[in-house]
Amino acid sequence: MLQGLLLDLDAATLTVWVNGERKGVMARPGMTDDHGQPVARLEGPLRWAVDLSSESSVAIAGPLPLPA
Repeated sequence: MLQGLLLDLDAATLTVWVNGERKGVMARPGMTDDHGQPVARLEGPLRWAVDLSSESSVAIAGPLPLPA
């Protein structure tokens, strides 16, 4: 399974892709958390982090072309 994240700092959005299929926007301006509090606007600089189970692996390739 190939998972991707598309970060658009101009629009302050983070979009999720799985196997080339757009799954949706994970973060965008105006979103609220579980407690109804506003989510902070995405602004750089940012750092990526990955949490893997013991049976997982990760490969980082990039930059890749933008999805259609």
